[in-house]
Amino acid sequence: MPALQPIERKSAKGKIVYGIILTILLIGIPLQVFPYLWMVSGMFKGNREIMSAIPSLIPKVPVVDNIPKVFTKYNLFQNFLNTLILCGGTILIQCSISIMAAYALAKLRPKGSRYVLFFFVGTMMINEQAIAIPTFLMFQNFLGTGQNLINNFWSLLLAFSAWGWAIFLLKGFFDGLPTDLLESARIDGAGSMQVLLRIVLPLSKPVLAVVLLNTFMAVYNQFLFPLILLPDSSKWTIMIRIYAAQKSNATWNDSMVLLTFSTLPVLLVYLLAQKYIVQGITMTGLKG
Repeated sequence: MPALQPIERKSAKGKIVYGIILTILLIGIPLQVFPYLWMVSGMFKGNREIMSAIPSLIPKVPVVDNIPKVFTKYNLFQNFLNTLILCGGTILIQCSISIMAAYALAKLRPKGSRYVLFFFVGTMMINEQAIAIPTFLMFQNFLGTGQNLINNFWSLLLAFSAWGWAIFLLKGFFDGLPTDLLESARIDGAGSMQVLLRIVLPLSKPVLAVVLLNTFMAVYNQFLFPLILLPDSSKWTIMIRIYAAQKSNATWNDSMVLLTFSTLPVLLVYLLAQKYIVQGITMTGLKG
């Protein structure tokens, strides 16, 4: 939906507003894009050129072999694989739990569902730093069984297995679905799970895209919990690798390679889901 309709742009006031919007965009977009261009350009520069007193966006002497050297030096393929395993596993577990919980709270409404929702929303108010040490101690002796899940991907997958924000967002969307449509399916013999899978989920693609992207972003950018739960360098995620490289005084062009390639998965996911994300933001933002 455009900020101004074609008819509005023809009026004097509309032309002024349109000119202000264009001016803001012409100033703001280069300021937003330039750091990324500088980051990509830095991958192909030597350290001297990056630190030169006279900066240049285009490398004078491109250093092409720096990328494979960084991937080998820091074992980036393993770090990306670890990150994707955690992101994929968390999306599968967390979104499944969030969808079923939100559907139950919105449409099945068991006794005490309001208090359950308050509990999930309340978890959003707890800072992750406050639960970092208790989480570590819990997985060091998982549920008192003596099982140590430190340096095990399951510690993070279980820690990320529920997210109050996703349940809250999905419940708000499910509340807006017509109850008559779901009741007609039940009259035809469909059970609650069939209604969820065959009717609710196909209608919820936009909001699911928002939940999936935000879940991916939250896990991909997570730093604290992978740092304390996965101390073994072979289990590090890409964010921990970047931190460790900076602590070990990585060169500037190495840092540019790390930062550029760490940005690509997020950009790719957003481009693939852009259509549903825009629809989801519009539908969840205008509901009610």
